Amino acid sequence: MDSDPVYLHIRVVLSIILGLSITTLLRGLASIIEHPKRRGWSWIHLCWVVWALVSVVTFWWWEFRLGEVRHWNVETYLFVIGYCASWFMLCTLLFPDDVREFGSLENYLLQRRGGFFGVLALITVLDLVDTAIKGHSRWQMLGQAYWVHTVLMLVIAALGITMKTRRGHLWLALAALGYQCGYFAAEYFTLGSD
Repeated sequence: MDSDPVYLHIRVVLSIILGLSITTLLRGLASIIEHPKRRGWSWIHLCWVVWALVSVVTFWWWEFRLGEVRHWNVETYLFVIGYCASWFMLCTLLFPDDVREFGSLENYLLQRRGGFFGVLALITVLDLVDTAIKGHSRWQMLGQAYWVHTVLMLVIAALGITMKTRRGHLWLALAALGYQCGYFAAEYFTLGSD
């Protein structure tokens, strides 16, 4: 499985992009710890940052299954790179370079929520294609929980785009984080060990 030189090349590129995603999140968290008042912090923003960190780590783990792909072509390669790039985009949207006009990271997230939750919806749809690339056995392995996960993430994205209250966004962020951690733990400990 790992001896395929095309997959080895793709795995390196994928790792670079996902490594940058994790670096963006960790660097952003470090800046909050160093200067909590400079960019402002909030539980809403922090929940989405931790959610993104758990999600990128989960995604990176599951992309190991790309080793099962037997026939790589440039279209599949470009798709996988684009999918990884969408994760980087999501992480970057959590820590933009400048939030002065918004006053804080929370205000930025809430005022530009269409971008963040739109990318979240896009990632959810792209995951369907990514799973299809890994083959029919992957669909069978994931079972009904995967479809529930997909629908829930699309609902979360839709609520995130349309919801306007801070309290609603806090509950949404807490629910998404709790769900993602539970989903990852359930999938990791049942499927990740085989």
